[in-house]
Amino acid sequence: MILKRVQLNWVYILTISLLTGVSMNPLGAKVSLVASVTDIQYIAEQIGGDRVTVYGMIRGFDDPHFVMTRPDFLVNLNTADVLCVIGLDLEVGWIPYLQQQARNIKIQKGQPGYCDTSVGVKILGEPTVMMDRSMGDMHIYGNPHYATDPINAIQIGLNVKNALTRVDPMNGDYYEKNFLNLKNRLISVTKEELKKMEPYFGLKVAVFHDQFVYLATRFKFNANLTIEERPGVPPSVRYMDQVVSYMLAEKIKIILIGPYHNPKYAEYVSSKVPGSQVVTLPVSVGGSNEAKTYEDMIRISLEKIRNASDQTK
Repeated sequence: MILKRVQLNWVYILTISLLTGVSMNPLGAKVSLVASVTDIQYIAEQIGGDRVTVYGMIRGFDDPHFVMTRPDFLVNLNTADVLCVIGLDLEVGWIPYLQQQARNIKIQKGQPGYCDTSVGVKILGEPTVMMDRSMGDMHIYGNPHYATDPINAIQIGLNVKNALTRVDPMNGDYYEKNFLNLKNRLISVTKEELKKMEPYFGLKVAVFHDQFVYLATRFKFNANLTIEERPGVPPSVRYMDQVVSYMLAEKIKIILIGPYHNPKYAEYVSSKVPGSQVVTLPVSVGGSNEAKTYEDMIRISLEKIRNASDQTK
C-alpha cells in the first residue's frame, strides 16, 4: 500500500512537471549547472553547495566577448539542468550557437533552466541613439559588465537561486539559506570597501575598455575616459593622443585594463603622461592568481586602485 502511494505521488509530480514546464530532478540527484563566466560559477557554487555540480565554461582571464568553443562545452550543455549567462549580448558570439547545438530544451530561452543573471539589475550605458556596426562592438542593451558591483552580484545570486529552485524545488530552502549567507557577505565587503575608498571618492582614472563603470559607480570614483575609440576596435594614434591631452589637462595618472587586453595601447598612452601607471585589475574571479573568490576580486581591484593613486600623487 505504501509503495503504491509513493508511486502515485511521483506520477503526480511528473504530471505537474510536464504541465508547468518545471524540471524535476530524480530524488538525490545533483542539479547540473553550466555558468558562462567565473563570477556566475563562483556564485552558483556558493548557493548550490553540495546539491549542485557547477561547470564553468571559461577562465577568469579569458575575454568573455570572444570565446573559442570546445567539445566539452557541448557535452556539459547537453546534460545541463540550468544554464546561467551574463546576458545583454555579452556572450552573443558563442552562447546562442552552443545552445542550438547542445539539443537540450531545458536550457533554451523561456525554459525553467535558462537563467539570464542580468534580470533585475539596473543597467548602465543603455544607448540613446541608433547604432550600427561602424560604431564597433557596441552592446545595444547597455553595458554588460555589471558583475563588478557586489550589489549587482547579489542580484546575480538571486537569479541563480531562483533558477535552481525552479528545477529543484525540493531543495528550495537549502538554496535560500545559502543565498542569504552569500548576500550578507557581499553586503559586508561592500561596506568595508566603501569605508576604505572614502579618501579616494572622486578619483579620476582612464580605462582601456568601458568595463569598470559599475565598480566606479558603486565605489565613487570616475572611470569614464576610454582609450578604446570604439569597442573591439584598436584605437588610432590620433585618438590616443587626444586621450593623452585629456589626461594631462585633468591630471589623470591611472589607466585600468583587464587581464585579457593587449597592454600596448595603455602603455603607449602612459608613456606620454609623466608619472602615470597602467594597472591590471582581475575583473573576474580567477582573473589573477590571488582572486580566488568574488570577494577577493573586489578587494584586490580596489586595493590596486588605491595603491596606484598613492604612488602617482
